Amino acid sequence: MKPIRFKALAAIITICFLGLLSVSGSLWFAATTESDAAAINLAGSLRMQAWRLVDRVNSDKTSDNGLRQLITTYDSSFASPTLQRLADRTDIIGRRYQALVNEWHSEMRPLLRDKAGCRAFADKAPGFVDRLNDLVTSLQLHTERKLHWLVILAIFSLCSILAIGVMTIRYIQLNLIRPVEQLSKAAKKVRCGEFDHLRLDYRDANEMGQLTETFSAMADSLSLLYSDLEAKVSAKTRSLEQANTALQLLYESSRTLGMNPYDEDQLMLLLERWKQLLGLKSAYVCLTGNTASMRLQRIFPESETFNEICNVGQCEGCIQAPSSDIQFSLSQNDQGYGYLQISLHDGQCLTEESRQWLRTFGDIVSTSLYRSSYQTQERRLLLMEERAVIARELHDSLAQALSYQKIQVTRLKKVLERMGLEESVHLVVEDIREGVNNAYRQLRELLNTFRLSMSFGSLEEALQQTMKEYSKRDESVKFNLDYRLRFCHLDAHHQIHVLHIVREGLVNVIQHSGAKQATVVCEQVAPEKVQVLIDDDGSGFGKEISTPGHYGTTIMQERAESLGGQLYFESSGLGGARVRLEFSLL
Repeated sequence: MKPIRFKALAAIITICFLGLLSVSGSLWFAATTESDAAAINLAGSLRMQAWRLVDRVNSDKTSDNGLRQLITTYDSSFASPTLQRLADRTDIIGRRYQALVNEWHSEMRPLLRDKAGCRAFADKAPGFVDRLNDLVTSLQLHTERKLHWLVILAIFSLCSILAIGVMTIRYIQLNLIRPVEQLSKAAKKVRCGEFDHLRLDYRDANEMGQLTETFSAMADSLSLLYSDLEAKVSAKTRSLEQANTALQLLYESSRTLGMNPYDEDQLMLLLERWKQLLGLKSAYVCLTGNTASMRLQRIFPESETFNEICNVGQCEGCIQAPSSDIQFSLSQNDQGYGYLQISLHDGQCLTEESRQWLRTFGDIVSTSLYRSSYQTQERRLLLMEERAVIARELHDSLAQALSYQKIQVTRLKKVLERMGLEESVHLVVEDIREGVNNAYRQLRELLNTFRLSMSFGSLEEALQQTMKEYSKRDESVKFNLDYRLRFCHLDAHHQIHVLHIVREGLVNVIQHSGAKQATVVCEQVAPEKVQVLIDDDGSGFGKEISTPGHYGTTIMQERAESLGGQLYFESSGLGGARVRLEFSLL
């Protein structure tokens, strides 16, 4: 059997051919009928003109110009192009026209030359007009026959088109519409997951038959694969739900950490959520404030117990992760902040997608640490600028005044020596001079403290620089730094005041203790508590620690209070004095 498209194409071509045939016949009839109508009109006008000639002849006015004009008009009508085309025809119409032309020129027209002939013309005119009527009748009958054939052609075309249309509709109903309806019903069942009893009853060697057969085979295949597909879809759904939860967690991490400074409590909560989401054995972050430091602070969820392990402070072994653990480095702009450590259960394996999520989370933590460090540095710069302004003001005002007072006291002492006054007056002047010198020395130390630069680097680096500075100032004293702080989030306010307290304590060691060794210890004694120790092996504290001009203890106390902490003056394990500073980070 031929394919459906060939049958449809044949029906369309046949209908188009019949329509074209009908239209062509109509156009042909319209074109030919137009010339026939003109010929009928002219032939009819010849009858009227003949009677007008008869009327002119009977009126005895044969010599006037009117008769000649009528004859000329008659000649023109016979010679018109419309009637001239009739001469080319070989049927009865052509013969009658040719006979009328010959009769007019050979018999009728010559009679109009004289009066006797005009009377003969009037006698022959009725017969001539009858022959003109015969010509008109022939033309009319010829036109009617063409119209008859045109009607027959139109009826034939219409009946043929209707017959072909009916057969085409029936064929479409049997071979297209009904199979398509069956396919549509079967497709609805397939969409609802019903694969049983989907065999279609249409059988034919055409495209629709092949489609129904293929659809039935497809339904059988789907029926076999559907059960396995449900399991795969369920697994994929769980994977997508996990991915959605992970993306939501990344969004929350970015919002709480990436867009804000470092927050340890939020980091602990997020680590706990990652641990539950991915089913990890443990998840924690080890942070450092200095890239080269091996002292790392471990941040872990509250459900994990690593306190005793992490209090040891030996991080070299932990950095070498076991084979079952995964590490993600935390760095931003070439600055290292530690790593994210992931421990897996036995036999557990992380997918590449999960690794990417954790890697992104590590980047968010790094960004938070970088922002926190940047803001601390920015606040530190503001404090340094503020202190530099104060130092300039003190130098331009109080320092100049004290210098002037020193000069004046020296002059007063020389004047009193020349006057030879009592020894008590000289003692009073000497005390004034000593007080002015002490005030000037303390002012210079204060100016040096205000001009202290801590624009870059960490607190540990600033303290190391201080050790080097004071070692050069007094080579008889050996200065040591024991920096035990791990990643401890000290803001600019904390760092500046700690550095100033250490410097003022070391100045006291140099000026008053007579020590040979001084040690500065910085350590974190509790999760949110920092302790700073300044020990020396000198003479220790006197009875009145806060005596004006000695150790600068008043200034140190004020700085400790500004930190929200306490300053203690104790005996050192080295045999000298100890200054102990404790303050909370909260």
